[in-house]
Amino acid sequence: MESKEESQPQEESQGGFLSGAGMSLFFGLLLVAIGFEVDIGPVCWNIMMIAFGLPVAAGSLVLSWKQSGKKAMVRGAKTIFILGCMVSVGVIIWFVTVLNSLGH
Repeated sequence: MESKEESQPQEESQGGFLSGAGMSLFFGLLLVAIGFEVDIGPVCWNIMMIAFGLPVAAGSLVLSWKQSGKKAMVRGAKTIFILGCMVSVGVIIWFVTVLNSLGH
């Protein structure tokens, strides 16, 4: 008698929501830290690096993971992208307010 093994297709590791969010947050905060520590040029470039570090890192990871088919990690990176956009708007409003107060 021949024993049959059920061949179940083994799926590649899709990653998880938290690992996608964590990696996006790590790389975004790395860009923000570079914006704080490295003198890129005029101050406005550092502010832009600080403001757009999270959305740029998360957005690029969303695009690369979407092509790889890692859906759960894409959802985590999209969450960090949305939070990064909110932070960016706050940083831009703060920077404009600081510049406005210098004129008075």
